[in-house]
Amino acid sequence: MIMLRRFLDEFLSFVPLQLPQLLDVDTMEEPKYYGDFVLLTFPLEDPFELEEVMDLFEDDMELITLYHHVPMQGEKFGHSTCAYSNPAFGQMFKMNARTDETGRVRFVQATVYDSLEFMCGDLCLDLQLHSRSGRFKYKRDKEDLLVDFM
Repeated sequence: MIMLRRFLDEFLSFVPLQLPQLLDVDTMEEPKYYGDFVLLTFPLEDPFELEEVMDLFEDDMELITLYHHVPMQGEKFGHSTCAYSNPAFGQMFKMNARTDETGRVRFVQATVYDSLEFMCGDLCLDLQLHSRSGRFKYKRDKEDLLVDFM
């Protein structure tokens, strides 16, 4: 728990500065601790298009996109993305965003981990769960994901 709190403090001290449009510590909900990770929810003052959020993840944070998932063709609701920090940079977190019924993202969730092993396993599980329905506009191959953690 001590290490997780340290990783959370490090995350909160630098990531919101790189993504001020998406991550406002002042409006962040209370962190939720789950043993090996902590979940942070950041409500957005102004809703974003999912593609805008994905661009910010990639361009401003240099995160690796895991997927862009579409649950049902023609529906605006439930499109989602997941991006994660490059383990080579010493950070251990992923970011998730999902559209609401208007097709806009109203909050971003960040998961901060206390180990690379748990982070890798959680990313594999996230990818597997989204593979069960809908389709991917983009999906990183599991093999490529695993190589990132070698």
